[in-house]
Amino acid sequence: MDRLRSLRLPLVLLALGLLARGLAAEESKNLKWPSRIIQLKAESDAVRPPVLTALSLHSSGLLAAAGDDHLVRVWDLSKGLMVQRLEGHTDWVRSVAYSPTGEILASAGNDKRIIFWNALTGEKVKVFAEHPEAITMLTFSHDGRFLATTGFEDKIRIYEINLGKQVMELSADSRDMRALMYSPNDKYLAAGGRSGKVQVWNLENGEVVLEDEEHRQRIRSVEFSPDGTLLASCGEDRRIVVRNIATGAAPFVLPRRPAKIMAMTFYGNKQLASAGSDNLIRLWDLESQQEMGRLTGHTGTVAALVFGDKTLISTGFDTTIRVWSMEEQVAEQPLNTPRVGALPDAAARE
Repeated sequence: MDRLRSLRLPLVLLALGLLARGLAAEESKNLKWPSRIIQLKAESDAVRPPVLTALSLHSSGLLAAAGDDHLVRVWDLSKGLMVQRLEGHTDWVRSVAYSPTGEILASAGNDKRIIFWNALTGEKVKVFAEHPEAITMLTFSHDGRFLATTGFEDKIRIYEINLGKQVMELSADSRDMRALMYSPNDKYLAAGGRSGKVQVWNLENGEVVLEDEEHRQRIRSVEFSPDGTLLASCGEDRRIVVRNIATGAAPFVLPRRPAKIMAMTFYGNKQLASAGSDNLIRLWDLESQQEMGRLTGHTGTVAALVFGDKTLISTGFDTTIRVWSMEEQVAEQPLNTPRVGALPDAAARE
């Protein structure tokens, strides 16, 4: 009996140590990402602020944003000021993209035109191309040589920038394509749209190397991880599907949440941010396949996400842009309000 009593204290101390370690690990999951807010204003008393659905981040800290009022706006994030107001489109601007060289800002949308702007001065360079249908997405290859585009047609068009002409055309699975992205090594191009099918092409020969129908409704985003090993897709069926491109293992589906997923971006090789119609940004760990935290504050559907230099940027239907920092600590909050980045409670996980 005395021996049992002598063992009890070390066991209790061990249990308390494990509990403390567990609590510390749990606390490390509470990603403390406060946000700065850019509130858009109406151009005049008769016009509402624009809904924004497209973002692109320049390496210098410039942020381009565009939406349903036909304008492209550019902010200097270091100063918190809008520095460019680009006029040239005549309809909804659905996609903006800075070139990897940092020289070009490309924009496109419902007016069926791709416009090139000088990324630093905002000067309109030229109408680079015109399509027969609306353009929903454009993306530069990582080496800066090519621009891929798609939209309301069953085609993906690839242009060589220096030649200024189309050099490849791929057959898409739908006449309503919404998602497009190059792999980090520019060998593959992934796309998705209304049919719910993800297609991946080998650009060396134009052949389809992956085609699956894991989604049941329109795909809104496809994203390669920074190291190129993973390909994630999301959409209106409330699913995020992740494929291991490196190993060819069967894809897995992250736990479903009660919202259409409209946007997604990697913020690490195994870390993914997603957002959608529940106004939340969810942070996922792909190794554990679990939701690790939520960023709250938006009051409308979050339609676009972009990540760069430890900063996540979001925008959508509430006419605000939020700039989330991974490094700063959470700001003071009034009592009884949810902390930014707090873990979801158990009930909300269901």
